[in-house]
Parts: sequence; structure tokens; C-alpha cells
Amino acid sequence: MEVRKSLVVNSTPLETRIALLENGQLCELFLERTMNKSQVGDVYKGRVAKLLPGMQSAFVGIGGAKDGFLYLDDPVAQRLGTDLSAEEEGEEAAEDLPPPPPPLPPLKEGEETLVQVVKDPIGSKGPRLSRHLSFPGRFLVFMPGIDHIGISRKITDPEERERLRELIRSHAQPGEGFIVRTAAIGEKDEDLVGDVAFLRQAWQEIQAKAETVPAPGLVWHDLRLLQKVLRDIFREEVSSFWVDDPDAYREVLAFVEKLHPEWANRVKHFTSDLPIFEAFGIEVEIEAARQPKVFLKHGGSIVLNQTEALVSVDVNTGKFVGKKDLEETVYLTNLEAIPEIVRQLRLRNLGGIVVIDFIDMVDSAHRDEVLARLQEELKRDRNHARAGGISEFGLVELTRKRTGPSLERQLTQPCPACNGTGRHPSPETSLLKAYRELVRQGERLSGADVRLTLHPDLSGALHQEAREGLMQLARLLGARVQWIERQDAPRHAVVMDVQLSGQNSATA
Repeated sequence: MEVRKSLVVNSTPLETRIALLENGQLCELFLERTMNKSQVGDVYKGRVAKLLPGMQSAFVGIGGAKDGFLYLDDPVAQRLGTDLSAEEEGEEAAEDLPPPPPPLPPLKEGEETLVQVVKDPIGSKGPRLSRHLSFPGRFLVFMPGIDHIGISRKITDPEERERLRELIRSHAQPGEGFIVRTAAIGEKDEDLVGDVAFLRQAWQEIQAKAETVPAPGLVWHDLRLLQKVLRDIFREEVSSFWVDDPDAYREVLAFVEKLHPEWANRVKHFTSDLPIFEAFGIEVEIEAARQPKVFLKHGGSIVLNQTEALVSVDVNTGKFVGKKDLEETVYLTNLEAIPEIVRQLRLRNLGGIVVIDFIDMVDSAHRDEVLARLQEELKRDRNHARAGGISEFGLVELTRKRTGPSLERQLTQPCPACNGTGRHPSPETSLLKAYRELVRQGERLSGADVRLTLHPDLSGALHQEAREGLMQLARLLGARVQWIERQDAPRHAVVMDVQLSGQNSATA
């Protein structure tokens, strides 16, 4: 079945959210918040704070509240690519992985070194760092210091693989490594060579700036989310690109008109009064993605649970009773669950080890068909995923490439009242919900009085930048905002009371 893809962008001064839809269904969601921007891909001139010889690692200060953690001999295969381009890591066939890089000189405490962030801080842990840098372009990933030309294994045509390998090899200089990304299929030689030149020039500029930046300090900032999506996801198969913010719309249109003018009519400015994520049914799907249970069309269900060690997925027949016999009912339920399981893994951004507990099937042909269907469906996933066989107990173990925190971790935080057994919306998520409600009310708020009631703990946890962004929006809409802190207010929600022309309306 042909897959119709579209991108939907909700951009505000506080947050950018980008949804990837396939046949109208939400399959991937990308978030960037101004109060908590990702550092992945950024290059810093750091200073070694402490060496840990027993762990072959070091803590390196890069200017943040927490020192970064650096493995002194980190494997290249663990840190190629950044953020949205990280799927290219898993696309490489084993024989195409780079050889071990030349040994880097040992570090001393107090020494300066150039590092790249490969994983954002989580909890009490600082960012993960690497001294082996990589820079993704439109068609290539550039790896300075590694003599290697790799080809994405999703490029399967032998002649195309050889064309791309020889072209890049003929233009690479000693000490330059490249991985050819899937997007390079069928592209003109001059465009690919142009990507080589662009990435080389960027690296030279980074090296020059590193000479002048004092340590610890930022040397190079990776692209913003919208720019990454334009680079990595907006391809031939994406039929529409909807954007609600006028500035973001102009940015997208300018990019497309410059590189793919024939796609310009796919970029569309969303001007309805209805919020864009509500109009496309995305807001409802985001809320559903925070729940463990997902119902299937014919009455079955799947239950997903994320733990520290792995992700478990349980398949249940639920209300589906079938028409023939138990074996047929079980088989059809397992088949129906597969596309939804893969969609939920992508949407919730769940990675690492995933264990799927299919309903037990007696017929070995049915087990083979279920496994084949799962492996076929995983090909839709931009992140590399690999499934093993079905055990005698109906279990399938698969691994999926991690690319940043899961959706649950981005939107929520551990609940302090239940010793970590549950989660609740983070302060930023709560405030942004109120922000979107102000946007939804729009011009109706002109001259209105808006009271925001919140618990003192929630108020104290909010970033000043987020508060100011909400107040600025209220002023633009002509509303008067009053912050009210009350001990009896909900701990994890902002309660909004709006006085409109003598009438009250309340929104939590």
C-alpha cells in the first residue's frame, strides 16, 4: 500500500512541534523547547575536570551546570550522526562501518579538548561527549580524521552503491571520512560533490573558531529542529508541508525554492483560527500516546511499558472473538497488532531492547508469517531496528536505535509523591498547555482578565523564559494576566480562569 506522508509544524516562541503523518496517522513527533534546547551535535572547547583511569573516561567541563562524560576510547559506531540524522548510523552494513579511528592523544586534567555532545543530560547525569566529531549534511555524514567511505545499506542497487562510493572517494581528501546517506540515491554528481565541499568548509570554520574561543565555550551550534527536518525528512515522498507560523512558513518556502523549486507547491501556510494540531487530530494522538494501552480496530489491544532495562509490549485479543477458531483469532490479532506496535515505537521514540509478547500460536506457519510481517513493517522505521525469532512462548526480542529521550520522558517527569512509580506532566508541559489555550482563544481575549492559578512548587519550577513568553502572548492578545499561587491548587497543572464580557470560563 502506498504511504502518503505529510509534515505539520506548530511553531511558537516557546516551542516548535513537528509531526510526521503517514496516511493521516501520527507516526513521529519532534519537539524543541526554547527553555530546554537539545545540545546534541553541538561542538565545545572543553576543559578536562577529572580523569577516571579505571573507567577509561573523564569528566569535561563545557560551560554548563554539569560536566560532560567522555569515554576516552569511545567506539565510532556508537556516536555517528546526530539527533534526527541518527538513523543513518544503523543503516550501515557491518562491512561499511568505519575502521577504528587513529588513537587520540591521552588527556591530562586541566587540558583543553574539542568535544561534541552525543547525548543530552538525563537526570543527575551530564551530557555524553565524544572527541570523534561528525557532521551530517543533506546527502553525506562527514567524519574528520577517519579515512573511510561508507554507503547506507538502504541503498541496495549495486551499481548505485559503486557510483556513489567512487564519486565520494575521488573527492575526499586524506583524513576525511564520509557516509553516503539514503537521500543521495539518484542525486546529481555536482550536488553530492557540493555537499562534500560544504561540509569541508564548515569543518574548517569550526577549527578556526576553536582557536579563538576560550575554554569552556561553545564553538559550533547544530541546526535547529525545523532546519533538521528540512534537511533530513522533507523528501520526494512527502506530499505536503503545513506550517502555522508565518516566519517559519517563509523559512521553509525559501529553503525549498532554493533547493527543490518543483516542490514549492507542497509547502502550505495554515491560516485557520483552529490550532493546527487540533485541525489535523494530532493533539488527541499525543495525549493517547501517553497512555500504556492502545486499542486495535477489531477489539484487540496492545499495552506498552517503558522500564529502565527494556520496553515491553503485550498483545491481547480483548473484545475480538474472531469467526472460525481460537488459532485463527489469535493469528489475526497478532497480525493486526504489528503495524500499530511499530507506529507506537516510532511515535513514543522507544529504543533499546524491546520485547513483544505475542499471543501464543500453535501453527508454525502462522508464527513465521507474523515474524515476516513484523520485519517488513520495521522497514518503515527510519531508526534501525532488528527483530529476532519468535520463541516457543510467543516472545520476540528486537533492538531499536535510540535517538534521544522517549516522548514520555520529554513531556513528563517522575512523580515525587509515589517514589518513582508514576509520572506527571513536567512544569514546561503544563505551562505550554496554558499557552496553547491562550492561542486557541485568540482575539476573544482582547480586554479580558486571565487568572492563572498554580501550586507554589509548580510556579517555582517554571523557567523565567517560559513565564515571559506567556505574558508576552497575553499582552499581544490584549489580555490582563494575574498569577495566583495557592497551596490547594493542582500540583501539576495550570488552572486558567478567563473573564470574558462578564462571563467566566475555566480551563485547566
